[in-house]
Amino acid sequence: MGRGGGAMFEAARLHDGIEHTGALGGLLAGAVIGIAMAVAGAALIVCTGGLGAVLLGVVLSIGAGAAPAMGESWGAARTTPAGDIMQTGCSPNVFINGRNAALATQTTAKCENHPAPILIADGSTNVFINGHPAARKGDKVTCGAKIGTGSNNVFIGGGTKRYLKVNEEVPEALRVAVDIAIIVASMGRAGLPMLTKGLAQGLKAVAPCALKVAALAGGSYLFGRFVAGPAINGVIGGFSGNPVDLTSGRKLLLEEGETDFALPGLMPIEWSRFYASDLNVDSVLGKGWVLPWEQSLRRNGSFVYLIDNQGRSVPFVNVEPGHSIYNPYEQMHLVRTQGGHYMLQTQDNIFFYFGEVPNDSKPVPLQRIENALGHYLHFSRTEEGTLTDISATGNVHVHLQYEHPLGRLTSVKRIVNKEAVETLARYHYDDNGQLSDVYNRNGDSIRSFSYTDGVMTRHSNALGLDCYYRWETIDGQPRVVEHWTSDGEHYHYRYDFKQRTSWAVDVLGRELEVHYNEDRRVTSGRDYGGEHYTIDIDENGNITGLVLPDDNTLTFKYDHLSRLVEETDPLGRKITYKHHLATTLVAQTTYPDGSTWKARYDSRGNLLIETDALGHKTEYLNSEDGLPHTIIDATYKSKYLWWNSLAQVVRFQDCSGKDTHYRYDDRGHLIAVTDALNTTTTLERKPDGEVLRINHPDGSVESFAYNALGQVVSHTNG
Repeated sequence: MGRGGGAMFEAARLHDGIEHTGALGGLLAGAVIGIAMAVAGAALIVCTGGLGAVLLGVVLSIGAGAAPAMGESWGAARTTPAGDIMQTGCSPNVFINGRNAALATQTTAKCENHPAPILIADGSTNVFINGHPAARKGDKVTCGAKIGTGSNNVFIGGGTKRYLKVNEEVPEALRVAVDIAIIVASMGRAGLPMLTKGLAQGLKAVAPCALKVAALAGGSYLFGRFVAGPAINGVIGGFSGNPVDLTSGRKLLLEEGETDFALPGLMPIEWSRFYASDLNVDSVLGKGWVLPWEQSLRRNGSFVYLIDNQGRSVPFVNVEPGHSIYNPYEQMHLVRTQGGHYMLQTQDNIFFYFGEVPNDSKPVPLQRIENALGHYLHFSRTEEGTLTDISATGNVHVHLQYEHPLGRLTSVKRIVNKEAVETLARYHYDDNGQLSDVYNRNGDSIRSFSYTDGVMTRHSNALGLDCYYRWETIDGQPRVVEHWTSDGEHYHYRYDFKQRTSWAVDVLGRELEVHYNEDRRVTSGRDYGGEHYTIDIDENGNITGLVLPDDNTLTFKYDHLSRLVEETDPLGRKITYKHHLATTLVAQTTYPDGSTWKARYDSRGNLLIETDALGHKTEYLNSEDGLPHTIIDATYKSKYLWWNSLAQVVRFQDCSGKDTHYRYDDRGHLIAVTDALNTTTTLERKPDGEVLRINHPDGSVESFAYNALGQVVSHTNG
């Protein structure tokens, strides 16, 4: 902390002053300047068509990024009195210049900026008074201020030790928010400068994202129209069963089917698990499992490696402070702020903040996720990096408990006012520390697992559906060679890794065959029914062509950010897309008949106006939180919405002025609806949200019963 053991410091006494620096004000002033500079750079590029002002925009962005740090440094050098040391906790019998000596951990102080009493946090490492560390001028108090005055003739030596936690004057979360605000402000010039973008070409993870094909299917009109759902994951995606990855023989469980709970909010907490049998990562859930919060960055020489939410190692070329690099294969930016902190920016402007990443190849865990609106998930960890708490915008807070001898996660609890109010999920483990059972907030067992030699051999759901896997070691790795279920599915698998070909044979003896490239992306295949597909893939992993079983072809084009910009059907009819800045938000869709759908957004991605193919406009007026409070339709009639702190509608007023009110319980579940006639319908729910009873205004009642999977098994009117 810059105060060595050989130095002597002025002794602190009763009524000595404490002082705050201007670091916070300096940071905020610098942020205002930085954002203004970023916006100015964007405006210049817009005015000049993005040509002559590009270099100036880069210079402005670097200056913008440095402005907050410069402001903070300037403010930190300036102090103002904030209060003084109080009698409580001072030494009762040791006096310095006739005043009671101040003691770390015991003595309180009064601060004008913080109404509650605060304690002296720092003190000497080897000088003690009444058994407590002596306090000196310059030592910190728990609110972040420091002792500003001391004795002019009594000095106390020893090093300085922090005995209590100190709330820093500038919270790290605020620095992150400022960095993100400047990046968002600069988006009018296509984001941060990508001076080393060319170096990112060809840098790919060893395995592709397990959901990459499904993502295209969700964003393409033609893909969903011409390709049947089972083929998207099967012969095109390379999955079989529940599922097995045919390009590697590994067993997968995808996040979409492994969600344990979700909490509403401006930045919701969606708690999902991912499993891959080939992962050697030792998660808090055991080998092969990954939680979304277990992402990390590590730096090794000229490269930075992301361990993502599927446990993949994704490489980036390292960048200098104030620069970013784009990975078109993964469709995300690696950003290094002017202060040297690292974050990842997705195309939908979600920022994953890691902080400083030393060049020592040690993983640095994810600290925060934040969007362009400033809504966040913040991750609190122990000094060893173990995640203990997640807090989110709107005072949402969950706590993680580890009550297993191997340090495994055993439960997740929802916290209100620093007290645990319910258990959201519980986890049990086998004798080897592998996840064996998952329980939801109703207390129901919803998933169970078995393993042999470290790989999954069985998983079951709440209804008792069992899926089994038999393994063999092929080319030095365990691969699934047989898979069957308790409801009659049965598959056998064969692999030829030299020819990059795999086969699956189902219970009817039908065969699926897939061929894949060196990136483990399927390039052609024959489905169980004999249908053939051929897939063209560009260097960034985007599907550019798809030959269908009837020999008709779909084609797809992308821009330099790997965003879909054109798709063509077998008759040559085209649908084109334009996007908002460097995001995935679609700003214009042009259909084959020439009609268009348009949308306009603000700099933070909030929808402002949409215009349909007939030219009808709908306008949205949004709050600072990004939630629409007024919707004006094409006939200039308005609807109004009011929201709570968890982004839930509490009141809706239609264009005739009639109101509907909504009420929620403390879990965020809707429990009452009051209509324009002031009649109320109430709902009674289980902890996980299933509706048990609906009480209608006329006195009638509907009742429901559920199985452990949350499916309705009976419905009673009366």
